[in-house]
Amino acid sequence: MWTVLCTSYDHAAIWAWDGLRSRGLNPVELVTAEHLAFSRGWEHRVSSDGARVKIALQDGRVLCSSRIRGVLNRLSAPSAELIAHATPADREYANCELQSFYLSWLNSLSGVVINRPSPLGLSGGWRHTSEWAIRAARAGLRAAPYRQSARDAADRGYFPLTPEGTTPASVIVLRDKVFGAVMPEAINAACIRMARAENVEMFGIDLYQDADGEWMFGCATPTPNLMIGGEPLLDYMAELFETGGRK
Repeated sequence: MWTVLCTSYDHAAIWAWDGLRSRGLNPVELVTAEHLAFSRGWEHRVSSDGARVKIALQDGRVLCSSRIRGVLNRLSAPSAELIAHATPADREYANCELQSFYLSWLNSLSGVVINRPSPLGLSGGWRHTSEWAIRAARAGLRAAPYRQSARDAADRGYFPLTPEGTTPASVIVLRDKVFGAVMPEAINAACIRMARAENVEMFGIDLYQDADGEWMFGCATPTPNLMIGGEPLLDYMAELFETGGRK
């Protein structure tokens, strides 16, 4: 069994699920955050021998970590619909507890997992824009200076560095292969280094050209728009799942 984990409105993930099925993977289960929120039962065991999970969904399907061969993980948070059932005073606490629980059971999944959870996010780390800029520069990508002070009206640190009115060129790195926009080899190599440093299977990077025609870092995400990679990305993902990652 292979599984796509996402929200019900993650159109890129649903597109990928349909594409993986058309490539002969069977079965490929689409499981949304909403499915998980109202499942009929959970069994999550953690011991010195490892961890495992078994989830009984409302529609009768059962997810068992021992049967899962591969996962496309696009979850960013537990469903807000479930947390809304807590009293207002307890919602922050409930969200933190669910986040910890999700980190644990997602980490127990076997096979090829794109992407495994991180303490900074359920499908890979989410960082402040200033952090992304530093990490991009370390990987060899040029980044515009980032400035933030107490005099600013609001924290703008989670917005991209791409200037307004500029259309970015987007790439996706999956297991050291670059998909999406055609870039110079030096830029591709820097994008691969940045993805490796984040320790994720899949990583999205937006770039733009400055007035001198130089490629600049715009923003990054562990959950890129998969459609950017098109059919070649799906082909490679299917190969990874079929071979257990031995590509």
